[in-house]
Amino acid sequence: MATIITSECINCGACEPECPNTAIYAGGVAWELNGATSPAISEDIYYIVPSKCTECVGFYDHEACAAVCPVDCCIPDPNNLEAESILIERAKVLHPEQAFTDDFPSRFRKESAPAPAAAPAEASAEPHANGAAAALAAPAAAAPKAAPAAAPAKTAAPIAAPAAMLNLPKDLGALPGPIGEKHFPGELDENFDTVLGWVDLALSTRAPIPVQVAMRLAEPVLGALPDKQKAEIETAVGNDLAFSRSRATALNIMLNLVLYPAILLAFSAVVRGESLFSREAAGWVMLGLLLAVVESVWRLREGIFHATPASELTYRASVYGVPMAPLGAILARGPKLTRTVRKVGFDGYSSDLFDEKLERDRRYGTVYTVAEHPGAYLVRLEMPRRIPVSSLKRLWNLPDEMPDYDYTIALGDAVLTINASVRGETLRRLSYISPSFPPDFSTRIEFEHPVSSFKHRMRNKVLEIIVFKREAEQARHAA
Repeated sequence: MATIITSECINCGACEPECPNTAIYAGGVAWELNGATSPAISEDIYYIVPSKCTECVGFYDHEACAAVCPVDCCIPDPNNLEAESILIERAKVLHPEQAFTDDFPSRFRKESAPAPAAAPAEASAEPHANGAAAALAAPAAAAPKAAPAAAPAKTAAPIAAPAAMLNLPKDLGALPGPIGEKHFPGELDENFDTVLGWVDLALSTRAPIPVQVAMRLAEPVLGALPDKQKAEIETAVGNDLAFSRSRATALNIMLNLVLYPAILLAFSAVVRGESLFSREAAGWVMLGLLLAVVESVWRLREGIFHATPASELTYRASVYGVPMAPLGAILARGPKLTRTVRKVGFDGYSSDLFDEKLERDRRYGTVYTVAEHPGAYLVRLEMPRRIPVSSLKRLWNLPDEMPDYDYTIALGDAVLTINASVRGETLRRLSYISPSFPPDFSTRIEFEHPVSSFKHRMRNKVLEIIVFKREAEQARHAA
């Protein structure tokens, strides 16, 4: 009896990759069992081709489609009863390259199989017409009773049975390896690090002259700020001649050698009433110098005690620099460096059955950041990292790490389009049955200014793209 799919099908697609005969297709004839069997046309469900269905005889001791169906809509057709011999002969015709031994798997041979199913098996030596007539002569109520009896044994069979491992679809293929370097139209030929250096150059050429002068004059005071704020200001200004955190720190140390003794000398004169030229006042001056030297040694201790190069030093804040940190944050946030960062919503799931929301969003291409500089945009898009949980993942013993996606990059006047997709038939099959796992995604990023060229690299499943503004690109070529 060929298996049919009823109108209760929810179009989940779980059955299609399980069929060893590729007899299941999407869209076609639905079967509604309302007392009598009648076909109804539907494009929203799957259907089974009777001439290719062997009820998995020769492959499994159960019907694979019924075992994985979440709504139990894969049932035997009471109007198309077939003996085991007919089904195994059909399997041999469909798979001439495979040898079927006498002990081939069959649901008719299971110990828990219903009694009416044994009759077609014993009649396997009779002609097909006689076998079918004998099966049709059985009471009509026998078929509906047989299906529920076999249902409990079907549920856990696909993963537990070793035979299922040996009869996977032939076009499954292996997981793809790492993706190589790619190049797209409109992309610069230089390497990524070189192009990234051009972004810093673009920052320096666009810095306003008044800002550069003001920051240069304020360096001795701003050098008291914490290292993080000084680094952000250095990036925002973008010109070493206007502001350098190493030079600002050195100037601040020189300022403190004068400032600290002056403060203590004023304390001696105003609070204690001592003469500015007395021995006591000289002691306060020496104490101020000592404090300035000790603080300088503490701020640059890696370079003093370990000979760390200046480019690797941490230029710490002075005593009064910590309260100035909010001022440094305001300066670093200036109009020359703005950031747009997408935030991922709160994830309330804590079970292993669900992937974290961040990973689910990566599969839709919505986890990215855009940093805008005066001359360019820096885009970072995170690719999926984990293969989602599914029954096929466990059946095929797939790893947790997601293979690299294939991708393309296209740049328009003010739009960057990234198209990405899974590679290999295995992951595409998984996407059919796994929640929140589309096989492809497209991300479209719009910019406020026209753009002209870009450079990208893929590193640790993060796609980094430098997109140059058109006017900055023209200025760079002119320079």
